[in-house]
Order: sequence, then structure tokens, then C-alpha cells
Amino acid sequence: MEERERYVLWEMTWPELESAMGEIRLVVIPVGSTEQHGPHATFATDSVRAYEFSLRLAERLYPEVLVAPVMPFGVSPHHMAFPGTITLSGETFMQVLYEVVESLAEHGFERFLFVNGHGGNRPALELLVQRLRRELDVLAAWVSITELANDVVQRGKVAEVIGHACESETSQLLYLAPWAVREDVLTPGELLEQAYPHASWWGPVHVAYSFDEITANGALGDARAASAAFGEAIVETALNRLAEFVEAFIEESPFEELELEEEEEE
Repeated sequence: MEERERYVLWEMTWPELESAMGEIRLVVIPVGSTEQHGPHATFATDSVRAYEFSLRLAERLYPEVLVAPVMPFGVSPHHMAFPGTITLSGETFMQVLYEVVESLAEHGFERFLFVNGHGGNRPALELLVQRLRRELDVLAAWVSITELANDVVQRGKVAEVIGHACESETSQLLYLAPWAVREDVLTPGELLEQAYPHASWWGPVHVAYSFDEITANGALGDARAASAAFGEAIVETALNRLAEFVEAFIEESPFEELELEEEEEE
């Protein structure tokens, strides 16, 4: 198999990284979880999707992108009713990633992108990128893979309620890491009736549901409709759009230009 050029921290020695420092403009930090994904997808689902997606981004944008090790634990208290799930508090999750960025910033990196594979991490990531800018003076962003290609997901889905171990997520796995899918037991979600009106797990009224109060088997959607082709359409669309964002993000920041203008006025 032909090897593609890419910068991945786990694959490099420190002299190799040091020699590449002048080319690298962005550090991508994949973020996932270790949590149940129904009867047909492994605990690696969110983390391996984020990591494999990040590797492909680094190949596309070589030599400007460095991929850091994946964060394999997320904010998953709502999945703890299912055995094997591991969760961090939001505070711990943010602090670990803060210190990862703090370490890399000390080596001279100034732009960071969290590629997120787990919905439960979103509120913490939103707070984190704000804190990083104000406390470490670095520019950071975060993105959800599926959200980048939501139009593709909506066209290809078959179930009304998706979002976890569903046809979208399972399709992405079949394209990026098929070993993480048990294709012989692809299963639709067993949704449960919700207790309150207007308060499903996705809103608009947000209640602290446990996932076993939403679905009996830990899944949403209908994974029987999953395919590698659907996964490829989602992933490649998301990669195209994120590459466009990154090319702009690694250029001189409009925030920095504004700060320079303010300094000149003073």
C-alpha cells in the first residue's frame, strides 16, 4: 500500500517534528469518547471516527497540518447506564485538553482545531476554545464531523430520529474504520416514549435524560440502512468543507488585524 505524506505526532520523532515546525500551521486534536454505541458498534466509535477523519485531513493539507493523539474519553454521563462506558466530568475534560494545548503552545504552535466525534463534548468544547483564546492567546476552533455535512446526512437518512449509532454514524464507521462495526447485528434504535412534551433528548426543552430513558438498546436511527458509500459521501463532503475553512483559518487572523489597529490608535 502506498503511504501518503502526512504529519502525525505519534508517527514522528522529536527531531523530525523539529525540522517540520516551519511548515506546520495548524494542530488538529481529535476528540472522541469511550461509550456504548448500541449492539452493533464498538466503544471506539467516536474516537476512531475523529482520528481517522483527522488523518485524512492531514493528508489533504500536508505539510500544514499536524495531528495530535486522540482524546479517547469524553463527557458521557448520560451513557453510564450501559456497561463499559467511561466518562469524564466537563471540568476534567476541558482541563486535560487545555493542558494539551498549553504544552503544544509552549513549543510554538498557535492554531488549534478540535475535530469532535461525540455530541456530549460540544458544550465543553465551546467553553474551552473561548478560554484558550483569552488565557493562552492562541486561536482555537472545534467542529463536528456530521454537522459539517448535515445536508448529506438528512438526504440519506431513513429514520426520523438519528444521532447515535444510527445510519449516519455507522456509515461513517464503515468507510473510516469498518472493523468497529458488527455488520451481522445491525440494529434499529428502540426508542422509548418520552415523559415530557417538547422535551426530547435533542430539545427544544432540555432535560437531563439518561440514554436508557431514550432508547432501550442504546441506539437511535436505523443502522440497517448504513453503507460505506453513504459514509464516504458524508466524510468526503465534510473534508472538502473543513479544508476550505482551514486554509482561511491558518492565514493571518482578522482578530489579530483588529488588535493591531487598536494598538495603532492608542
